[in-house]
Amino acid sequence: MKKLTFLLVGLLALTMASCSDEDPSINIYGTEKITAPAVLEALPAPATFVSIEGTNEDTKAGTFKWTAATLEYDGAVAYYVQIAPKGSDFSQAVDVFAESVSTTSKDFTFGNLNESVNRLNALLVANGKSPIKFGTLVDIDVRVKAIAAVSQATSFSAVQTIKVNAYEKIVVVTPHLYMVGGPQAHYGGNAWDNTKGIELKYIGDGTTKVFECYMQVMTGDGFKFTGDGKTWDNGNYGTDGAVAAISGGQEFSLKNDGGSSDLKVAGADGDGLYYVRVDLDNMKCKAIKMQWGVIGAATAGGWGAQTAMTYSFSANEWSYTGTDITAGEMKFRSQNTGLYINGTGKEWTFNVGDKLFVGDGGTGANFNVAAGAKPKLKVGFDGTCVVTGL
Repeated sequence: MKKLTFLLVGLLALTMASCSDEDPSINIYGTEKITAPAVLEALPAPATFVSIEGTNEDTKAGTFKWTAATLEYDGAVAYYVQIAPKGSDFSQAVDVFAESVSTTSKDFTFGNLNESVNRLNALLVANGKSPIKFGTLVDIDVRVKAIAAVSQATSFSAVQTIKVNAYEKIVVVTPHLYMVGGPQAHYGGNAWDNTKGIELKYIGDGTTKVFECYMQVMTGDGFKFTGDGKTWDNGNYGTDGAVAAISGGQEFSLKNDGGSSDLKVAGADGDGLYYVRVDLDNMKCKAIKMQWGVIGAATAGGWGAQTAMTYSFSANEWSYTGTDITAGEMKFRSQNTGLYINGTGKEWTFNVGDKLFVGDGGTGANFNVAAGAKPKLKVGFDGTCVVTGL
Protein backbone atom coordinates (compact mmCIF):
# COMPACT_ATOMS: atom_id res chain seq x y z
CA MET A 1 0.00 0.00 0.00
CA LYS A 2 2.90 2.35 0.77
CA LYS A 3 4.41 1.53 -2.60
CA LEU A 4 1.16 2.47 -4.32
CA THR A 5 0.97 5.74 -2.39
CA PHE A 6 4.54 6.70 -3.32
CA LEU A 7 3.78 5.85 -6.97
CA LEU A 8 0.72 8.10 -7.05
CA VAL A 9 2.61 10.95 -5.40
CA GLY A 10 5.41 10.59 -7.93
CA LEU A 11 2.98 10.69 -10.87
CA LEU A 12 1.31 13.80 -9.43
CA ALA A 13 4.66 15.54 -9.08
CA LEU A 14 5.58 14.64 -12.64
CA THR A 15 2.27 16.02 -13.92
CA MET A 16 2.74 19.28 -12.02
CA ALA A 17 6.25 19.66 -13.34
CA SER A 18 5.16 19.12 -16.95
CA CYS A 19 2.52 21.85 -16.63
CA SER A 20 4.69 24.33 -14.77
CA ASP A 21 5.34 27.91 -15.76
CA GLU A 22 8.73 26.79 -17.04
CA ASP A 23 7.08 25.32 -20.18
CA PRO A 24 7.06 28.23 -22.67
CA SER A 25 4.88 26.46 -25.21
CA ILE A 26 1.97 26.48 -22.75
CA ASN A 27 2.14 29.71 -20.78
CA ILE A 28 4.65 32.05 -22.32
CA TYR A 29 3.89 32.52 -26.03
CA GLY A 30 0.31 33.48 -25.31
CA THR A 31 1.52 36.72 -23.70
CA GLU A 32 4.83 37.13 -25.53
CA LYS A 33 5.86 40.76 -26.02
CA ILE A 34 7.97 42.39 -28.72
CA THR A 35 10.87 43.97 -26.90
CA ALA A 36 12.42 45.75 -29.90
CA PRO A 37 10.66 46.64 -33.19
CA ALA A 38 12.04 45.93 -36.63
CA VAL A 39 14.30 48.62 -38.10
CA LEU A 40 13.55 49.46 -41.74
CA GLU A 41 16.60 50.35 -43.79
CA ALA A 42 16.44 53.42 -46.00
CA LEU A 43 16.29 52.57 -49.68
CA PRO A 44 19.27 53.72 -51.74
CA ALA A 45 19.00 57.38 -52.79
CA PRO A 46 17.19 58.88 -54.54
CA ALA A 47 14.44 56.34 -53.66
CA THR A 48 12.33 57.60 -56.53
CA PHE A 49 10.02 55.22 -58.39
CA VAL A 50 8.06 55.95 -61.56
CA SER A 51 5.44 53.39 -62.62
CA ILE A 52 4.74 53.34 -66.36
CA GLU A 53 1.55 51.65 -67.47
CA GLY A 54 2.07 48.67 -69.73
CA THR A 55 5.86 49.00 -69.49
CA ASN A 56 7.51 48.29 -66.13
CA GLU A 57 4.84 46.82 -63.86
CA ASP A 58 6.68 43.49 -63.65
CA THR A 59 10.14 45.04 -63.33
CA LYS A 60 11.91 44.85 -59.97
CA ALA A 61 12.06 48.32 -58.43
CA GLY A 62 14.00 47.55 -55.25
CA THR A 63 14.12 45.59 -52.02
CA PHE A 64 12.70 46.47 -48.64
CA LYS A 65 15.09 45.34 -45.87
CA TRP A 66 14.71 45.42 -42.11
CA THR A 67 16.18 43.93 -38.97
CA ALA A 68 14.23 41.25 -37.16
CA ALA A 69 11.93 42.34 -34.37
CA THR A 70 13.08 41.02 -30.98
CA LEU A 71 10.58 38.86 -29.10
CA GLU A 72 10.78 37.74 -25.47
CA TYR A 73 11.10 34.08 -26.29
CA ASP A 74 12.08 34.09 -29.99
CA GLY A 75 8.59 33.18 -31.19
CA ALA A 76 7.58 33.35 -34.83
CA VAL A 77 6.77 36.77 -36.28
CA ALA A 78 4.95 38.00 -39.40
CA TYR A 79 5.99 41.24 -41.14
CA TYR A 80 3.89 43.62 -43.24
CA VAL A 81 5.28 46.51 -45.29
CA GLN A 82 2.85 49.44 -45.08
CA ILE A 83 2.52 52.75 -46.89
CA ALA A 84 0.66 55.94 -45.96
CA PRO A 85 0.69 59.61 -47.01
CA LYS A 86 3.81 61.45 -45.84
CA GLY A 87 3.49 62.87 -42.35
CA SER A 88 0.31 60.98 -41.52
CA ASP A 89 -0.32 58.82 -38.48
CA PHE A 90 -0.88 55.71 -40.62
CA SER A 91 -4.55 55.62 -39.63
CA GLN A 92 -5.10 55.35 -43.38
CA ALA A 93 -2.50 52.79 -44.46
CA VAL A 94 -2.36 49.78 -46.76
CA ASP A 95 -0.03 46.82 -47.08
CA VAL A 96 2.24 46.77 -50.12
CA PHE A 97 2.03 42.96 -50.38
CA ALA A 98 -1.09 40.84 -50.13
CA GLU A 99 0.51 38.36 -47.73
CA SER A 100 2.75 38.62 -44.70
CA VAL A 101 6.51 38.13 -44.98
CA SER A 102 8.38 35.75 -42.70
CA THR A 103 11.89 36.88 -43.77
CA THR A 104 13.55 40.27 -43.21
CA SER A 105 13.58 41.43 -46.82
CA LYS A 106 11.18 41.54 -49.75
CA ASP A 107 11.71 42.51 -53.39
CA PHE A 108 9.07 44.78 -54.89
CA THR A 109 8.13 45.72 -58.44
CA PHE A 110 6.92 49.00 -59.87
CA GLY A 111 3.57 47.26 -60.20
CA ASN A 112 3.52 46.45 -56.47
CA LEU A 113 4.00 50.12 -55.66
CA ASN A 114 1.47 51.31 -58.21
CA GLU A 115 -1.20 48.87 -57.10
CA SER A 116 -0.73 49.68 -53.41
CA VAL A 117 -0.81 53.44 -54.06
CA ASN A 118 -4.09 52.97 -55.93
CA ARG A 119 -5.52 51.03 -52.98
CA LEU A 120 -4.28 53.76 -50.63
CA ASN A 121 -5.99 56.39 -52.76
CA ALA A 122 -9.28 54.46 -52.68
CA LEU A 123 -9.05 54.22 -48.89
CA LEU A 124 -8.36 57.94 -48.52
CA VAL A 125 -11.24 58.93 -50.79
CA ALA A 126 -13.63 56.54 -49.02
CA ASN A 127 -12.77 58.22 -45.70
CA GLY A 128 -13.06 61.79 -46.94
CA LYS A 129 -9.31 62.43 -47.07
CA SER A 130 -7.32 64.21 -49.76
CA PRO A 131 -6.66 61.87 -52.69
CA ILE A 132 -3.27 60.88 -54.05
CA LYS A 133 -2.00 62.94 -56.98
CA PHE A 134 -1.31 60.60 -59.87
CA GLY A 135 1.16 61.31 -62.66
CA THR A 136 3.58 63.22 -60.44
CA LEU A 137 6.09 62.37 -57.72
CA VAL A 138 4.42 62.07 -54.32
CA ASP A 139 6.09 61.51 -50.94
CA ILE A 140 4.98 58.24 -49.41
CA ASP A 141 5.86 57.02 -45.92
CA VAL A 142 6.85 53.37 -45.47
CA ARG A 143 7.08 51.31 -42.28
CA VAL A 144 7.22 47.67 -41.22
CA LYS A 145 4.58 46.21 -38.95
CA ALA A 146 5.63 43.13 -36.94
CA ILE A 147 3.08 40.79 -35.36
CA ALA A 148 4.02 38.00 -32.94
CA ALA A 149 2.44 34.86 -34.32
CA VAL A 150 0.92 33.52 -31.08
CA SER A 151 0.34 36.51 -28.81
CA GLN A 152 -0.47 38.90 -31.70
CA ALA A 153 1.66 41.56 -30.03
CA THR A 154 2.33 44.29 -32.60
CA SER A 155 5.11 46.82 -33.15
CA PHE A 156 6.05 49.28 -35.88
CA SER A 157 9.37 50.37 -37.28
CA ALA A 158 10.40 53.96 -37.68
CA VAL A 159 9.24 55.52 -40.96
CA GLN A 160 11.24 55.90 -44.16
CA THR A 161 10.06 58.12 -47.02
CA ILE A 162 10.12 57.35 -50.74
CA LYS A 163 8.84 59.20 -53.80
CA VAL A 164 6.38 57.43 -56.09
CA ASN A 165 4.95 58.56 -59.41
CA ALA A 166 1.98 56.24 -59.85
CA TYR A 167 -0.63 56.10 -62.59
CA GLU A 168 -4.28 55.78 -61.72
CA LYS A 169 -5.53 52.33 -62.56
CA ILE A 170 -9.16 52.54 -63.52
CA VAL A 171 -10.82 49.24 -62.68
CA VAL A 172 -13.73 48.53 -64.97
CA VAL A 173 -16.27 46.36 -63.23
CA THR A 174 -18.16 44.36 -65.84
CA PRO A 175 -21.85 44.17 -64.97
CA HIS A 176 -23.69 40.85 -65.19
CA LEU A 177 -27.21 39.84 -66.13
CA TYR A 178 -28.83 36.41 -66.19
CA MET A 179 -31.96 34.96 -67.77
CA VAL A 180 -34.29 32.91 -65.60
CA GLY A 181 -37.46 31.33 -66.97
CA GLY A 182 -39.01 28.76 -69.26
CA PRO A 183 -36.17 28.80 -71.85
CA GLN A 184 -33.74 27.34 -69.27
CA ALA A 185 -35.32 23.97 -70.05
CA HIS A 186 -33.96 24.17 -73.62
CA TYR A 187 -30.40 24.47 -72.31
CA GLY A 188 -30.21 21.43 -70.07
CA GLY A 189 -31.62 23.05 -66.95
CA ASN A 190 -34.92 23.38 -65.18
CA ALA A 191 -37.40 26.08 -66.09
CA TRP A 192 -37.47 28.96 -63.61
CA ASP A 193 -34.45 27.79 -61.63
CA ASN A 194 -33.32 31.13 -60.23
CA THR A 195 -30.21 29.51 -58.70
CA LYS A 196 -28.80 28.65 -62.14
CA GLY A 197 -29.59 31.58 -64.38
CA ILE A 198 -27.98 31.69 -67.84
CA GLU A 199 -25.67 34.67 -68.29
CA LEU A 200 -26.22 37.14 -71.11
CA LYS A 201 -23.28 38.57 -73.04
CA TYR A 202 -22.23 42.04 -71.93
CA ILE A 203 -21.90 44.40 -74.91
CA GLY A 204 -21.70 47.76 -73.12
CA ASP A 205 -18.71 50.09 -73.27
CA GLY A 206 -17.75 49.81 -69.59
CA THR A 207 -20.03 52.64 -68.56
CA THR A 208 -23.31 51.35 -70.03
CA LYS A 209 -25.33 48.30 -69.04
CA VAL A 210 -26.29 46.63 -72.30
CA PHE A 211 -26.56 42.86 -72.79
CA GLU A 212 -27.60 40.41 -75.48
CA CYS A 213 -28.38 36.75 -76.01
CA TYR A 214 -29.57 34.35 -78.71
CA MET A 215 -32.31 32.43 -76.97
CA GLN A 216 -34.48 29.48 -77.93
CA VAL A 217 -38.04 30.35 -76.97
CA MET A 218 -41.24 28.34 -77.33
CA THR A 219 -44.75 29.73 -77.40
CA GLY A 220 -45.80 30.22 -73.81
CA ASP A 221 -42.25 30.49 -72.46
CA GLY A 222 -41.87 33.42 -70.11
CA PHE A 223 -38.65 34.75 -68.64
CA LYS A 224 -37.16 37.50 -66.52
CA PHE A 225 -33.67 38.74 -65.70
CA THR A 226 -31.66 38.79 -62.47
CA GLY A 227 -28.36 40.38 -61.55
CA ASP A 228 -26.50 37.38 -60.14
CA GLY A 229 -28.13 34.26 -61.55
CA LYS A 230 -28.46 32.80 -58.06
CA THR A 231 -31.19 34.70 -56.27
CA TRP A 232 -33.93 37.24 -56.92
CA ASP A 233 -32.31 39.58 -54.39
CA ASN A 234 -29.95 41.23 -56.87
CA GLY A 235 -32.41 42.39 -59.49
CA ASN A 236 -35.78 41.01 -60.56
CA TYR A 237 -36.34 42.47 -64.00
CA GLY A 238 -39.62 41.81 -65.75
CA THR A 239 -41.91 43.92 -67.87
CA ASP A 240 -44.01 46.68 -66.36
CA GLY A 241 -47.29 45.19 -67.49
CA ALA A 242 -49.02 42.76 -69.83
CA VAL A 243 -47.78 43.15 -73.42
CA ALA A 244 -49.83 42.01 -76.39
CA ALA A 245 -48.02 39.55 -78.66
CA ILE A 246 -47.11 41.11 -82.01
CA SER A 247 -45.37 39.78 -85.08
CA GLY A 248 -41.86 41.00 -85.75
CA GLY A 249 -39.77 43.00 -83.34
CA GLN A 250 -41.06 43.73 -79.86
CA GLU A 251 -39.93 46.24 -77.25
CA PHE A 252 -40.65 45.92 -73.55
CA SER A 253 -40.32 48.44 -70.74
CA LEU A 254 -38.61 46.81 -67.78
CA LYS A 255 -39.33 47.06 -64.09
CA ASN A 256 -37.10 45.85 -61.27
CA ASP A 257 -39.74 44.43 -59.00
CA GLY A 258 -40.85 41.01 -57.81
CA GLY A 259 -44.33 41.89 -58.99
CA SER A 260 -43.24 42.61 -62.56
CA SER A 261 -44.66 40.49 -65.39
CA ASP A 262 -42.83 37.78 -67.33
CA LEU A 263 -41.53 38.63 -70.78
CA LYS A 264 -43.20 36.50 -73.47
CA VAL A 265 -41.89 36.98 -76.99
CA ALA A 266 -43.07 33.96 -79.02
CA GLY A 267 -46.83 34.44 -78.80
CA ALA A 268 -47.18 35.79 -82.34
CA ASP A 269 -44.22 34.35 -84.26
CA GLY A 270 -43.99 30.97 -82.53
CA ASP A 271 -41.12 28.74 -81.48
CA GLY A 272 -37.71 29.82 -82.66
CA LEU A 273 -34.36 31.40 -81.99
CA TYR A 274 -34.85 34.93 -80.69
CA TYR A 275 -32.35 37.71 -80.40
CA VAL A 276 -32.81 39.59 -77.12
CA ARG A 277 -31.10 42.88 -76.23
CA VAL A 278 -31.43 44.36 -72.73
CA ASP A 279 -30.63 47.99 -71.96
CA LEU A 280 -30.74 48.44 -68.20
CA ASP A 281 -29.72 52.09 -68.43
CA ASN A 282 -33.00 52.85 -70.17
CA MET A 283 -34.90 49.86 -68.74
CA LYS A 284 -35.81 48.52 -72.18
CA CYS A 285 -35.70 45.09 -73.79
CA LYS A 286 -35.96 44.33 -77.51
CA ALA A 287 -36.62 40.89 -78.96
CA ILE A 288 -37.04 39.49 -82.47
CA LYS A 289 -37.29 36.03 -83.98
CA MET A 290 -34.20 35.59 -86.14
CA GLN A 291 -34.40 34.66 -89.83
CA TRP A 292 -31.01 33.32 -90.84
CA GLY A 293 -29.98 32.76 -94.44
CA VAL A 294 -26.96 32.32 -96.69
CA ILE A 295 -25.64 35.14 -98.84
CA GLY A 296 -22.72 35.57 -101.22
CA ALA A 297 -21.40 34.76 -104.68
CA ALA A 298 -21.86 31.03 -104.00
CA THR A 299 -25.61 31.45 -103.28
CA ALA A 300 -28.64 31.93 -105.50
CA GLY A 301 -29.15 35.54 -104.43
CA GLY A 302 -25.52 36.56 -104.80
CA TRP A 303 -24.37 39.36 -102.52
CA GLY A 304 -27.60 41.27 -103.07
CA ALA A 305 -30.09 39.07 -101.23
CA GLN A 306 -29.89 36.29 -98.65
CA THR A 307 -31.54 32.93 -99.26
CA ALA A 308 -33.55 31.56 -96.36
CA MET A 309 -32.42 28.59 -94.27
CA THR A 310 -34.61 26.14 -92.32
CA TYR A 311 -34.55 26.02 -88.53
CA SER A 312 -34.77 22.90 -86.35
CA PHE A 313 -35.75 23.81 -82.79
CA SER A 314 -34.79 20.39 -81.39
CA ALA A 315 -31.27 20.67 -82.81
CA ASN A 316 -31.05 24.46 -82.47
CA GLU A 317 -29.64 24.41 -85.99
CA TRP A 318 -30.21 26.30 -89.22
CA SER A 319 -29.62 24.37 -92.44
CA TYR A 320 -29.70 25.15 -96.15
CA THR A 321 -31.57 22.40 -97.99
CA GLY A 322 -31.25 23.72 -101.53
CA THR A 323 -28.98 22.21 -104.20
CA ASP A 324 -27.86 25.42 -105.91
CA ILE A 325 -24.75 26.34 -103.91
CA THR A 326 -21.82 26.88 -106.29
CA ALA A 327 -18.12 27.03 -105.54
CA GLY A 328 -17.28 30.45 -104.12
CA GLU A 329 -17.64 32.74 -101.13
CA MET A 330 -20.54 33.15 -98.72
CA LYS A 331 -21.57 34.19 -95.24
CA PHE A 332 -24.56 33.69 -92.97
CA ARG A 333 -26.83 36.68 -92.26
CA SER A 334 -29.96 37.56 -90.29
CA GLN A 335 -31.12 40.64 -92.16
CA ASN A 336 -34.34 41.14 -90.23
CA THR A 337 -32.45 41.32 -86.94
CA GLY A 338 -30.08 44.01 -88.13
CA LEU A 339 -32.88 46.11 -89.59
CA TYR A 340 -35.01 45.93 -86.46
CA ILE A 341 -32.30 46.35 -83.82
CA ASN A 342 -30.11 48.93 -85.56
CA GLY A 343 -32.35 50.49 -88.24
CA THR A 344 -32.46 50.91 -92.00
CA GLY A 345 -29.15 50.27 -93.72
CA LYS A 346 -27.94 48.05 -90.88
CA GLU A 347 -29.05 44.72 -92.33
CA TRP A 348 -25.45 43.49 -92.35
CA THR A 349 -24.84 43.94 -88.64
CA PHE A 350 -25.84 40.38 -87.72
CA ASN A 351 -23.73 37.98 -89.74
CA VAL A 352 -21.34 35.08 -89.26
CA GLY A 353 -17.97 34.79 -90.97
CA ASP A 354 -14.90 32.73 -90.22
CA LYS A 355 -14.51 34.19 -86.70
CA LEU A 356 -17.48 32.00 -85.76
CA PHE A 357 -19.55 34.35 -83.66
CA VAL A 358 -22.52 36.56 -84.43
CA GLY A 359 -21.23 40.06 -84.75
CA ASP A 360 -23.03 43.33 -84.49
CA GLY A 361 -20.86 44.32 -87.45
CA GLY A 362 -18.31 42.41 -89.53
CA THR A 363 -17.08 39.14 -88.09
CA GLY A 364 -14.24 38.00 -90.25
CA ALA A 365 -13.60 36.73 -93.73
CA ASN A 366 -16.09 35.02 -96.02
CA PHE A 367 -16.34 31.23 -96.13
CA ASN A 368 -15.10 29.43 -99.23
CA VAL A 369 -17.56 26.66 -100.07
CA ALA A 370 -17.65 23.81 -102.55
CA ALA A 371 -20.35 23.34 -105.19
CA GLY A 372 -23.34 21.51 -103.75
CA ALA A 373 -22.47 22.46 -100.15
CA LYS A 374 -25.13 22.10 -97.47
CA PRO A 375 -24.26 24.87 -94.99
CA LYS A 376 -25.44 24.47 -91.40
CA LEU A 377 -25.29 27.00 -88.57
CA LYS A 378 -25.70 26.63 -84.80
CA VAL A 379 -25.89 29.81 -82.71
CA GLY A 380 -25.17 29.51 -78.99
CA PHE A 381 -26.79 31.54 -76.22
CA ASP A 382 -23.79 33.91 -76.18
CA GLY A 383 -23.53 34.21 -79.97
CA THR A 384 -20.70 31.74 -80.52
CA CYS A 385 -21.31 29.58 -83.56
CA VAL A 386 -20.68 26.17 -85.05
CA VAL A 387 -20.60 25.95 -88.86
CA THR A 388 -20.63 22.69 -90.83
CA GLY A 389 -21.50 21.41 -94.28
CA LEU A 390 -19.25 23.72 -96.25
